[in-house]
Amino acid sequence: MKRNALLIALVGCTSIEYPSPTPPPPWGAPISGGTMLVTRDGTRAIVADPDRDRVVFVDLDTGKSILDVKLEAGSDPGRIVEDGAGRVHIALRGTANLFTFDAATGEPIMSRATCREPRGLAWDSATDQLHVACTTGELVSFAADGDVVRAVFVDRDLRDVVVRGSQLAVTRFRSAEILTLDAQGAIVTRASVRNVQRIEKGGPFGGEGSGEMVTEASPTVAWRAIALPDGRMAISHQRKAGQMLRITTGGYESGCNQGIVESAITIVDAAGTPTAVAPFVQGSLPVDVAVDDQGSRLAFVSAGRKTVHVVPMSALSQPDDDQCGDTDQRIVRLIDDQLGAPTSVAFRKNGELVVFYPEYPALVVHAALDVADSSVAPRTIALPGEVGYDSGRALFHTQTQAGITCASCHPEAREDGQTWSFDPIGDRRTQSVAGGILSRGPYHWSADMADLTQLMTDVFGNRMFGGALTKSQLASLGPWLDRVPAPQTALTFVAATDPDAVTRGQQLFMSQEAGCATCHAGPLFTNNSVVNVGTGANFKVPSLLGVAVRAPYMHDGCAATLRDRFGTCGGGDLHGKTSTLTESQLADLIAFLDSL
Repeated sequence: MKRNALLIALVGCTSIEYPSPTPPPPWGAPISGGTMLVTRDGTRAIVADPDRDRVVFVDLDTGKSILDVKLEAGSDPGRIVEDGAGRVHIALRGTANLFTFDAATGEPIMSRATCREPRGLAWDSATDQLHVACTTGELVSFAADGDVVRAVFVDRDLRDVVVRGSQLAVTRFRSAEILTLDAQGAIVTRASVRNVQRIEKGGPFGGEGSGEMVTEASPTVAWRAIALPDGRMAISHQRKAGQMLRITTGGYESGCNQGIVESAITIVDAAGTPTAVAPFVQGSLPVDVAVDDQGSRLAFVSAGRKTVHVVPMSALSQPDDDQCGDTDQRIVRLIDDQLGAPTSVAFRKNGELVVFYPEYPALVVHAALDVADSSVAPRTIALPGEVGYDSGRALFHTQTQAGITCASCHPEAREDGQTWSFDPIGDRRTQSVAGGILSRGPYHWSADMADLTQLMTDVFGNRMFGGALTKSQLASLGPWLDRVPAPQTALTFVAATDPDAVTRGQQLFMSQEAGCATCHAGPLFTNNSVVNVGTGANFKVPSLLGVAVRAPYMHDGCAATLRDRFGTCGGGDLHGKTSTLTESQLADLIAFLDSL
């Protein structure tokens, strides 16, 4: 049994500490969602709290916290699953481990190395295996009580994994693709969540006027995917409006009751065919979804709106009809506990719904919908620890009058992989705000925003219709964002690039002949200059940290892969003198970029 050194202390409830050589960072991680589990017998909630780097075991009958397990700073606990032997497994996204506890006692059992960013997690009852899907592209499978049994590279930017008979379904985060894998982990099919048309009343951008305007909404950011009891799969994701955006006040509004990024639901049938469901959940950041044991109701978290929507399973039979309109009439219950942004939901066996609010911190238990007395008040279970709040973090996840948040286009304080059309400046690829943002000014591809205060005042306050910002918000946002690390390198023990290739690629990158390091210099691999690299205008030099998982590339997203960046849309020899490099040399250079 592998176990770190433990320091046991009794403070209200049992507390297990994993000592760290550095103090924990200030409060608040980017919202990711889906970090709570109610055990199969319905008696306990197990909460992975990435804001405080801990795991809390709660007795739902008594309302008492049984155990508060403090993890190493930066552990970033995420997805949780329970296996058939009463073990609970938690993906630690920041420290690249799979941590296993006894569900009944909270006793730690083992810690296993996985990949650089373990995201999705599922238990397969037929094989008694755990499957871990990774941002860096690997699928790692473990015996539930032991070692790795398989590790394969699937594709970058993996999110959730769902067991579907002898196959696995894996979602990709930013593109909302659904990959079906066979028993060996090979891709059998790729399915794209379909685009939908929006027939909007009134003038362009939802403004005044008569008539109709047809726009195309395309899928993005698959926050959460779960298995349904009937063999289908539900995906809570976003859609990107296809309209051109104005850079004026209110320019990011949409005329379809939601913002330019709308919440959406896709149902995947047993054959793997996705169907767009009517958008009855309106509100930004659809970060979690849960289904009850009977398969009769679902709960959807809208972290930006700070609400939870409970809907009947029958609502999933209503396809998206391409029309705008008020769909709240399909909602059975709209929950607003006024405890900040909810991030996770789960049902108990008795039909009660448990909602996790990290800021308070608390669980709120709502009575089952079929309880005769509809006036039964929800129970609030306070969790150990102080209230957590950072006005910069709150600002980043606050839904504006335009129906969107900063995190809508910058999920997990990174980027959505999308290219947006702006009137009158043209196409612009969303940039990541993770990884030393305060050292990367001025901002935007055109470097037209001198600092974050100017950017937030113009973009959040005006374009997103967020209104005037307080001094506290403006002072807090930068330091909070600056603590968000860049994506982990794609180099892992599973899909390791040849170390010699990385070394050769680094030598090419640093060479005067190639000239890459002239602009991509320093610890963030940018000199913050604005230059013309042969792509049509002067653009800001972006940081290359985590570049391997940030496709597509260039200011307009024209390069689907890093190899494409060295093709026709990359600017030629004005953008590093690479035209004479052989394919082998380009492979070495890309291997080095993958390592950043």
